[in-house]
Amino acid sequence: MSQQVNLNATGRETDGKSSSRRLRRAGSVPAVIYGGDKDPIRISILEKDIAKASEVPGFATQILSVNLSGEEQNVIVKEIQRHPATQRVLHADLLRVNPDTKISLSVPVRFINEEICVGVKMHGGAISRLINNIDINCLASNLPEYLEVDVAELDVGDSVFLSSLDLPEGVEIPSLALGEDRDQAVVSITEAKVLDVEPEVVESADEEGDESSDDSGESSDSSEESAE
Repeated sequence: MSQQVNLNATGRETDGKSSSRRLRRAGSVPAVIYGGDKDPIRISILEKDIAKASEVPGFATQILSVNLSGEEQNVIVKEIQRHPATQRVLHADLLRVNPDTKISLSVPVRFINEEICVGVKMHGGAISRLINNIDINCLASNLPEYLEVDVAELDVGDSVFLSSLDLPEGVEIPSLALGEDRDQAVVSITEAKVLDVEPEVVESADEEGDESSDDSGESSDSSEESAE
């Protein structure tokens, strides 16, 4: 289980690009808390605080505690906007939740026992990870940090599909309700590719010498024939 993330926030009255730029120059990140039965709240969080929090495993898939003027707000991250070059946090959208709030979120897949996978260790196969994040529905109180997939018993040609995942209690994959054609393989064990490379033929110095000798002999014979 990841450590609980707590963030301190300050309310902000103004909005807009110029206001956001001023906040960032001052070392803060503009953010919005919305959802539930309350109005959206514009806030700012120190950039160093949210940058450090985002490094905590499971940051994007856990309930965060935001302290705003002494009032605790339970939220989850809906979106973090980052600078494309520097990856600095530019803006955060935070969804207000309580334990009974039903939420939709994308959570990462964690593959375990790869080092003892039968298809790899015994038969020289390769693990093909096909899905790294899965969209789920669940109550906020049931939100998993990740979905675990055990590949230990998989052999070459085997796959694990969305429909066969061992989901935590109360967690659903909404895409599966849309039909069997939406079921996808999460991981497969494939045959390792073997490339046939023809060895390069390198002529030795002796062979080159023999060819030169042969050419000289032929040239000498031709000359003799011409003289005759």
